[in-house]
Amino acid sequence: MSGYQQGPSEDGSSWQDPHAQQPWQPAPPPNAGMQPYQQPYPQPYPPQNRVVVVPVKTPGLAVLFSFLWLGAGNCYAGQVGLGVALIIAQVVCAPLSAILASVTLGFSLLITVPIWIVAFVVSAITGYSACKEHNRSLGFPHY
Repeated sequence: MSGYQQGPSEDGSSWQDPHAQQPWQPAPPPNAGMQPYQQPYPQPYPPQNRVVVVPVKTPGLAVLFSFLWLGAGNCYAGQVGLGVALIIAQVVCAPLSAILASVTLGFSLLITVPIWIVAFVVSAITGYSACKEHNRSLGFPHY
């Protein structure tokens, strides 16, 4: 026996299966109680007071990066455009300088080496000053 009673119930009314389809009612759609794209549970709201952490940049690292690879210190300091331009200039000019030095028996190095040294020093100085300015804008004047 399935547990369903056939016939009248205790109060005298006939029993009706609540899940049975009535002939005049169409079947409800599977998502009858939900709006389109509604989440099945309430979503948490984002926090109202967001904290953005901006790291302090070390000027000494900018100088070190500039001497390791021309323009890398500028990229670290936030001067990405200048840093990428210096990196491209080094990638293009270094082989040209080597070819020119081999053709002129090394005499062109008297011109190209001082230019490279000046470029590295200028890159280091601009990276250092950009890091100092970044830290000053965050409220760290002596870092």
